Amino acid sequence: MSAAVVVLAAAACGDERDGASQTAATAPIATGLTNVPGTGERVTLRGTLTLDGAPLEAQFLGVRVVRDGLAAACQNTIPAVVEGRYEIEVASNAEVRGCGDPGAELLLWTFVNDAFVYSTQTATWPGSGATATFDASFSTGASEGASKPVTEFKGHLFDRDGSELPGGTVIEAYVGEVRCGVTSLRYGDALERFYTLIVAGPESISGCVEGAGLTFRLDGKPAAETALNDLGRGSEGHELDLTLQ
Repeated sequence: MSAAVVVLAAAACGDERDGASQTAATAPIATGLTNVPGTGERVTLRGTLTLDGAPLEAQFLGVRVVRDGLAAACQNTIPAVVEGRYEIEVASNAEVRGCGDPGAELLLWTFVNDAFVYSTQTATWPGSGATATFDASFSTGASEGASKPVTEFKGHLFDRDGSELPGGTVIEAYVGEVRCGVTSLRYGDALERFYTLIVAGPESISGCVEGAGLTFRLDGKPAAETALNDLGRGSEGHELDLTLQ
């Protein structure tokens, strides 16, 4: 079993990552809690999936939400796909910043043959609390599907005194004054409390220049760390702990 698959298995309870596996940023913590803000606004997607024209069989399935050019990792669980059939729960913006809201598009991803593959179609956010059918296809010859280049980050969040920041903390990435990424730290217990942040490239937001320096804000306050918007995609995600200045 590849290192990426080992990490993805852990993602069912937490996150995903590693050398294909440094993919941490595509799967956020799945808390399974219902007593946190926005849980009643989650959406359930279900339907039929194909890979190269045949029913998809996959151990892992996730969801990326795209709205106003910004993308976020929004699955609450990472279920298997059996004989092409799936059902997956998706967080709303009220629960995880940057997730489902009116006008958002939902993009599925899976992991097959040691590689991430994205659906060639997207679905429109169906409305808070809804259950919707979304039949989609994947192609190994066009693995990027309907996705666009991004840079992905994952890590822990720390206060100045070294203590971990709480669930609900909002994480933003900027190129200058242009916001290129947003998410928030999940509530609840998990194996490890990681944030997951997807940063847009210029195909999505014109100011999010490839190779540009990134600064980060935690609940609107600057973090000490910086990075580059290298558009490494999920397979080349970066581990980056962020600390309040």
